[in-house]
Amino acid sequence: MNEENYKLFVVGINHKTSNISDREVFQISKKELSGALKYFYSRKEVEGVVILSTCNRLEFYLVVKQNIDPFSIIKDFYFDKNQIDAESKKESFYLYNQTNVARHLFRIVSGLESVVLGEYQIQGQIKDAYSIACSEKAADKILHKLFHAALRTGKSVRTHTKIGSGKQSLSGVAYQLINDVIKKEDAITIVGVNENTKIITKKLNQSGFNNLNFVNRTLYKAEELAEKYGGTAYSLDRIEEPLAKSKCLFSCTGSPEFIITSNRLNKIYDETNYPELIIDMAIPRDVDTKGISQDINIFNLEGLKIYLEKQRNQSTSDLSIAEKIIADEASIFEVWSEAQNDDVFAPFVEKIELMRQQLLDETNAQLSEEEFQLLDKFSRSLIHRLKATVNQVLRTNTDQKKAS
Repeated sequence: MNEENYKLFVVGINHKTSNISDREVFQISKKELSGALKYFYSRKEVEGVVILSTCNRLEFYLVVKQNIDPFSIIKDFYFDKNQIDAESKKESFYLYNQTNVARHLFRIVSGLESVVLGEYQIQGQIKDAYSIACSEKAADKILHKLFHAALRTGKSVRTHTKIGSGKQSLSGVAYQLINDVIKKEDAITIVGVNENTKIITKKLNQSGFNNLNFVNRTLYKAEELAEKYGGTAYSLDRIEEPLAKSKCLFSCTGSPEFIITSNRLNKIYDETNYPELIIDMAIPRDVDTKGISQDINIFNLEGLKIYLEKQRNQSTSDLSIAEKIIADEASIFEVWSEAQNDDVFAPFVEKIELMRQQLLDETNAQLSEEEFQLLDKFSRSLIHRLKATVNQVLRTNTDQKKAS
C-alpha cells in the first residue's frame, strides 16, 4: 500500500449525537459484523476497516482512498443492506480524520466518552472489535497501529489514574437503580445471557437479592445462570410466568425485534400489577413501550443516562492526567503516520517523540502554561527541521556519488 494515497477516517453515531430510535436503525449485531466487514473490505476504495458496535455507539474506522467521501461508503452499505437511507440522518453522524481519529479512539478506550465516566467494558469491546476485524483480515497496517496504540492508552490511563478503578458500567448504574427501589426479597426477571446480564446478576446476588428468574431463547444458558445463582430458568416463550411474579424486569438481548410487546405486558400488569420497574438495556430495544401502562417505570439507555446525571457525584481530579496520556499517545501516532514515507526516520520517529515528551515533562513544572506551549511548538519545529536537513544532506551525498 502507498500510504500517500490513503487516509484514515472514523464515521460514527453515538449517545451524544442521536437518540435510541435513531441508533436502532443503524445497529449492527455481533452476528452481522463479519458480513459487514466483508462488505467494506470488498470495496476497491477501502484498504482497511474495523467496526465498533456497542449499546451507545456505532463507529466505522476506515482507511480509504484520499479522494473518497467515507460517508458515501456508509450510505451504500445501509442502502444495500436493508434499503436504509443514511443520508436522511447524516446530521447524527460525526466524522474525524487522521490524528483526530486517534484522539477520539483513545478517549473512548479510556472511558472518557462513555455515559459512565471510566466505564471499563468499553476496553474489552474495542479489543473484540479489533480481533474480529483481524480474523476477517480486514484491518490494514494503519489500523493495526491505531488499535494497538489505543489499547496501550487505555491501559495506561487505568494504571496511572483512578478513572475506571471501580469498574464502572451502565449495568452498574442499572444495579444502583434496582437497589434503590426494589426490596431484597422481591422477584426479579433477567432476560438474556451476556456480559451485561452477568454483571448485574453478580451484583444483585452479592447484595442479597436471591429471588432471581432467568429467561433466554436458548434455555440451557438460562439454566446455567440459574444453577450458579440459585434462581429459576425459563425459555423465552414462557416469559409471562416469571413476569407475572416479578417486581423488576431487566432485559438485554441481541434480538432485532421486540421480545415483549406492549399488549402482552399490559395484559400481565392488569392481572398482577407486575412488573413495576423495567430496565431495557438492549439496542434495538427489547420492550415495546408504546401504549404501556404509565404505572410501570421504564428505563432504557437514555433513561439510565438521565438517572446517572441526577445521581452523579464523581471525582474528576484525574481527568487532566488522562487527557495528557491521550494527547501524548496521539502525538506518537501522528509522527508515526507522517513518517511512513520517510525511509530514513521511519524506524526512529516514535523513540524521538517519546524523548521529546520526556524532556518536556522534566521542564513542565518550571514553566507557565504559555511558556510550555511555546516550548512544545519550538521542539516540534526543531525536530521537523533537523529531519529535513538530514534528508537533504543524504540526498545531496547520494546525487554526488551517482555523478562521480
